[in-house]
Amino acid sequence: MKNFNDRNLMKPSSIFSNSPTPEINSYNYRLKLFFRQLMTLVLVSSFAILTSLSVNASIWMDTEDPYLKASIRALANGGVIKTPINTYPLMYKSIIDDIKSSHDKTIDPHLKFALQYVEYVLLQYSKRDYTTGIKLKAASENDGFQSFDERHLAKGEINLFAESISDSWAFKSSVHITKDSANGKNLNFEGSFLATYLGNWVISLDQIPQWWGPGQDSAIILSNNAIAFPAIRFTRHNSTPIDLPVLSWLGPVSMTTYFGQQEHSNELQNIRTWGARINFKPFNSLEIGLSRTAQWGGRGRPTDFSTFIKLLKGEDNTNIESMDTEPGNQLGGIDFHWRDSLFGQNIGVYGEIVGEDEAGGLPSHTMYQIGIETSFGSVNTLNQLFLEYFDTMANCNDNASTGNCGYKHHVFQEGYRRYGRSMGSTYDNDTTGLILGITQTQNSGVSWYGKLKYLNINKDNSNGNVIHPISEFAQKRLQIEAGYRTPLLGGLIKIQATVYHSKLTESRSTDADGNIKTSWEYIF
Repeated sequence: MKNFNDRNLMKPSSIFSNSPTPEINSYNYRLKLFFRQLMTLVLVSSFAILTSLSVNASIWMDTEDPYLKASIRALANGGVIKTPINTYPLMYKSIIDDIKSSHDKTIDPHLKFALQYVEYVLLQYSKRDYTTGIKLKAASENDGFQSFDERHLAKGEINLFAESISDSWAFKSSVHITKDSANGKNLNFEGSFLATYLGNWVISLDQIPQWWGPGQDSAIILSNNAIAFPAIRFTRHNSTPIDLPVLSWLGPVSMTTYFGQQEHSNELQNIRTWGARINFKPFNSLEIGLSRTAQWGGRGRPTDFSTFIKLLKGEDNTNIESMDTEPGNQLGGIDFHWRDSLFGQNIGVYGEIVGEDEAGGLPSHTMYQIGIETSFGSVNTLNQLFLEYFDTMANCNDNASTGNCGYKHHVFQEGYRRYGRSMGSTYDNDTTGLILGITQTQNSGVSWYGKLKYLNINKDNSNGNVIHPISEFAQKRLQIEAGYRTPLLGGLIKIQATVYHSKLTESRSTDADGNIKTSWEYIF
């Protein structure tokens, strides 16, 4: 492999990675304590058995490396990777199989670069007994908009981590110590997990960010915008076709489901959360994803199995006598990614539609995004270019001038959010935007990206009585973002900068501002 002098590629970290108090005897308190004890088990057991494991290969990719993601997308658009790729954490097993079978094929030079880049990460520097490291972060302001990249939710942060994998287990201990955190907590374990294998399934206890769907800048139904919640997860390890006559037509199939628990900053704590997603490729040129997420329970509300069954059946939308008997809040979505060639250039076209409710078994009161992408370069570089449009103006009152519906719910006062941040789109509800983005990866270890965004935030101006999580008043914003990554002092440094100009729609007053973020990671 040519000179990929990038410290981030030389570690499993880039593979796996980035109110009133309830009664002591209450069911919710005991469940919360159970999750804390299990997370403590992850931290303690990982350090206790760290040196006894031998590495085979990685199991998933997290939501912190947009450059590795760009290489995988380019290879999928070029027909090299045939497994579904639009669910993160993204399992690597099938991707490795596709890479191994592609070496004798004739492909474009930039795809050959992408192939070598991914192989370099997955098959060479992931084979270590264990890894420990430290990451230091600083930011002038907390992230307003979070994309597929490492997150800065505090002005200062120290992240200590250790991770490894064996034939039977995989784990990561990740401790974040923060200053001026956006969620008010100065200690969290996001990125930690303990996983084992059962046949073709990976079962994990984790607190890891997710990204469901083909979106480049954001995801509508589930993204890494809000801090991850602790969950038990079941994920198909290898996306091989299902060997049943009624299902074999689906082609390669990826499936995942989780059961987790949220904390919120409002009075309704200990909310249960559930999600399930299946994405499949009936043709090598088409990937389809089906997603569903839900919230139910909360302190003082039913959490038994029959309530969950009612939620699965959609009985939170019909035949509800009162809020006390309503099972919960849920979203459903459909997405696609289609690849083709135009004038000899590989392209990908993708889209996602998510409903706040359902009608006739299909999503209704919808939010959506669409996009197009392509890649180009040489044997030494990979460039990815994309254009993406989104609209989170879900109108549940069937009135074109009425919003305040997306990610909201009358039972869960904070809605589909965690500590004030949407678990779906980074731009929250009632917002439209057009994003033009480019990334470049070089074999010297240098990577960079740039984005130009035009955003129409809180379009309905909150109707004067609902405070929008991002902007109290309607505003239009032009924003430029840029990032740079390079090896430094034996580690890896990242620098990101944002500048914007915004205008309030009604008052016409303007504002210009920006922020800068940096991180440095070192592997011992």
